[in-house]
Amino acid sequence: MRVIIIGSGIAGLSAAIALRKVGAEVAVYERAPELREVGAGISLWANALRALDHIGAGESVPAVSLRMARSEIRGRDGHKIQIGMRADELEKRFGVSEFVRMIHRADLVTALASHLPPGTARYGHECVAVEGGDATAKVRFANGHTDEADVVVGADGIHSVVRAAVLGPEVPRYSGYTCWRGICQRPASIEPGYVAEWWGRGKRVGITTLPDDRVYWWATKNAPPNGREADDRAFLIAEFRDWAEPAPTLFATTPADRIFRNDILDRPPARKWSKGRVGVIGDAAHPTTPNLGQGGCMAIEDAVVLARCLATASDPARGLEAFAAERRPRTTAITRESWKFGRLGQTEGRLTCWLRDAAIGLLAGLLAPKGFLKYARYDTGPLPLSARTGS
Repeated sequence: MRVIIIGSGIAGLSAAIALRKVGAEVAVYERAPELREVGAGISLWANALRALDHIGAGESVPAVSLRMARSEIRGRDGHKIQIGMRADELEKRFGVSEFVRMIHRADLVTALASHLPPGTARYGHECVAVEGGDATAKVRFANGHTDEADVVVGADGIHSVVRAAVLGPEVPRYSGYTCWRGICQRPASIEPGYVAEWWGRGKRVGITTLPDDRVYWWATKNAPPNGREADDRAFLIAEFRDWAEPAPTLFATTPADRIFRNDILDRPPARKWSKGRVGVIGDAAHPTTPNLGQGGCMAIEDAVVLARCLATASDPARGLEAFAAERRPRTTAITRESWKFGRLGQTEGRLTCWLRDAAIGLLAGLLAPKGFLKYARYDTGPLPLSARTGS
């Protein structure tokens, strides 16, 4: 079986590794001219770490990631701790090893790419059209190149060309808030292994420590879509000037040209992820807002299930259908929960924010550990036994 994967991000590379493990010939096409990823961090929960182990890529993660030690949610512009949890206590309490490891996306992509032979990924190829036939699926690229395979898998993100070929043109759903992201040196006031969200009125700040004494931060604000500021760093410093330290310092110490702004988007869950021999995975299939830290984790899970379904199905079309049937309930639930969690975090009214923070302070100590556990305990299951000695 030959498989073409469009996109060399987390979903595409993980799928390539998993598919090669079950004996498939794989070609990855990427529109960017080289292997790269934007300057952002990602949290790999236990479910994703387990999935990486299933495809034989888990051993490359610890050296370039940082284990979570402590997590918080703060209210009142970061001045009041609403929830505080220690990872070691949760792991001991629930018998789960390593709830979360934090990693730079570029480091994760590089680690995944190291598990593929040179030449597997072909850069500078922008997919412009996909056609699924009875015997093969064909792909056409902007540079004139064409290719065909038994299966085409779109791992090309929320604006997926492959998804459009399967479902037709759609417009992503705007969440109502935009997000700035950056990476800077870790202030002394934040210990390694710290992960947190700080909530205000219509605004949030996220803090995730990374290896090499770095901090990945993000900041959200309710705003119309497609907004722009003349100077994002100056805007953030002014907008969050009354927030608890070190949030203002994080913005001020990040180079202005390394601050990225993106509107937060997703798509309502779809029931169809494939058409014949053409299917989608990761953000191309089930893009979610980043509020639960599960977007990249679900992409890695997808890789395991996709490879297993294609390896065991009677034909590629049925394999893609089986993949969607297995994955859809979980991804739909997370997409919906993440949307609701984001709306809660972005509440703006003075009274509603007060009620929200009070409720979190009273209930979250009981509910939050169970929420963590729900995601961390999930296991896709392994690849087929016959694939474990694959290349």
